[in-house]
Amino acid sequence: MKFVIGIGNPGKEYRNTRHNVGFQVVEKLLAEHGSRDSRWKESRHFRGLEARFNRDTVLLESALYVNNTGGTVRALDAKKEEILVVCDDVNLLFGKLRLRPSGSAGGHHGLESVIEAIDSQDFPRLRVGVGNGEMPKDLVGFVLQPFLPEEQDPLPVIVERAALVCKAWAEEGFAAAQNKLSRFNK
Repeated sequence: MKFVIGIGNPGKEYRNTRHNVGFQVVEKLLAEHGSRDSRWKESRHFRGLEARFNRDTVLLESALYVNNTGGTVRALDAKKEEILVVCDDVNLLFGKLRLRPSGSAGGHHGLESVIEAIDSQDFPRLRVGVGNGEMPKDLVGFVLQPFLPEEQDPLPVIVERAALVCKAWAEEGFAAAQNKLSRFNK
């Protein structure tokens, strides 16, 4: 079983914020390739949806706030190599995607929570760049803001590309996902 886990904050007030781009990627996968599966119905830790493109993949949105995402991963009791975490990254310029098999949290509190929950940095993660040259020092406020008007038009393409990388990971593995991503970065 594989799990694509979108990091974000639950609630309508956070729906279109930078912190919730991980949810947007999972929702894109769901819209194009998903189906509701009673085995993975909503719980206090996650909202789970089965991916039609690969019966062995479950799409999840953490039902916990970003800083507590580790509770979602812990509730799955999955192996590290079975999860792909999708999150925002203020250290990457808007629209840039970065896929890594492991690494530090890089200041992302959601990734810190996952690392603590599984006691390892060795799990795949796809970071979606949400940063820009005008970021304030208060990054908490920044990531809880909606995307700027000039970012709204390219956002669906970025989310689509991230979703395709996730799909490649689920169907063919990490190397295929990395190859897919390298085509987008040319």
